[in-house]
Amino acid sequence: MWMRLVRFLRPRKVRLILISLLLVCLLHYLVPRQEHFYNELFRRLYYFPIFLGGFWYGLRGGLGMGLLVVLLYLPQVFMAWGEGQAMFYSRLMEVCLFTLAGPVVGLLSDREKRQRIRNQELETLAALGEAAASVAHEMKNIVIPIRGFLRRIREAEALDGKASEYLDIAERESARLENMTKDMLAFARQAPLQREEVHMRSFLEELRVSLQIPFKEKRVRLICACEPREMSVPIDRERIRHALVNLLQNALHASTEGKEVRLTAAMDGDSVKIAVEDQGKGIPREDLDRIFLPFFSTKPKGTGLGLAITQAIVREHGGDISVESAVERGTRVLLDLPITRSQSPVNDSEHVGGKL
Repeated sequence: MWMRLVRFLRPRKVRLILISLLLVCLLHYLVPRQEHFYNELFRRLYYFPIFLGGFWYGLRGGLGMGLLVVLLYLPQVFMAWGEGQAMFYSRLMEVCLFTLAGPVVGLLSDREKRQRIRNQELETLAALGEAAASVAHEMKNIVIPIRGFLRRIREAEALDGKASEYLDIAERESARLENMTKDMLAFARQAPLQREEVHMRSFLEELRVSLQIPFKEKRVRLICACEPREMSVPIDRERIRHALVNLLQNALHASTEGKEVRLTAAMDGDSVKIAVEDQGKGIPREDLDRIFLPFFSTKPKGTGLGLAITQAIVREHGGDISVESAVERGTRVLLDLPITRSQSPVNDSEHVGGKL
């Protein structure tokens, strides 16, 4: 127990808080009760260690110091009983203020710390975005001619089995590299939304048809379901399509043969909810808080930008994205997009694209 107490008192800030509290308490109890000015002064000084505890150690520090001050101050409350009800209730009110001051300062301090961390993350993401854009642009300039020359070689030469196999590998890997550069550019770009009225039923059906081949190759069913009534929503068609393709590709990757993936849309008050649900392997609980971080991926060959891009697109639209998942039972991703119609729905420049 003594060792734990020593470890607790080791930080310099803790010692400063406790020393200031003991000093204020000692002076307060040594001053004669007839000295009203000094009694009032030292009673106000109790807030100093409370504020320090909340400012340096957040809610727990503020609450702990507030309770400690109350314990040290309680004898003053009982002594005030003999000085009349007005004095007693004044001391009692002071106890309530001691109890509330610490948590309030602690909450404000915690919020400020979270905001500071968030700002640091945004600065880091800004730097990553700039670096990703620069690297992706250079990679794209390299990949495009490589893929062009590979196509020319296949068209111009009759290749034997081994050479054709090597060429297939080169084309497949260069295509993957091209997709990576597209993801990096999409992550880093900052362009205004191009809103237009989109009929959700036909939009989702087109999306289902465009993805039929990869789903059939893996023998996974893709089911598209919308409400019977027609829904017209002002969105950036291409970006929402990009976001949904990312989610459906993730769902396909997580699914095994014979399973199904459901793509649904429904109106909910002033918003439209689009859900992608699979019956795949699910996401471990420890990874749920990290899936939207740029460059985090559980796929061996994933870029880790798909969900980060999807989240950015949804937030550009003023919406929200949430994920529910259970291991070996599947994952459900829900997009909640507000139905907001601006004066100029074709080009909504108030929403800035990209992550940053």
